[in-house]
Amino acid sequence: MDVIRHLIGTSFGDIQKFSEQYINGEPILWFFENCEMDVADLKRTLVQMKLAGWFENCSGIMFGRSPANTPIDNYHAEDVYHDLAMELHIPVIYDMDCGHVPPQITLINGAYAEVEVSNGKGTVLQYFR
Repeated sequence: MDVIRHLIGTSFGDIQKFSEQYINGEPILWFFENCEMDVADLKRTLVQMKLAGWFENCSGIMFGRSPANTPIDNYHAEDVYHDLAMELHIPVIYDMDCGHVPPQITLINGAYAEVEVSNGKGTVLQYFR
């Protein structure tokens, strides 16, 4: 997310154009990782993404575990994720085993996916059509 946030609103971050050209109406399942942003920056970035249309036709969002998610004045990353799920009416999964913190699973950009989560554990099945 640290890099993506600088592309939002530019021709390189035009998600509507990308969706029209490549996704053909399929729902999007996003996966992100916060490398170095504090919780306030994380929230601001997600608001900017929402306003730029990144979460239209979104079926869910997954966040990798991050040591950068330090709270600010008792405002935690979990609060950000909960607020996002309520605002968008979609599932938001966080503290996944992906990103820079081991153990790490590999997620394939552009693959189709089915995600199941229960009692703090889950599976991600990725496939191609």
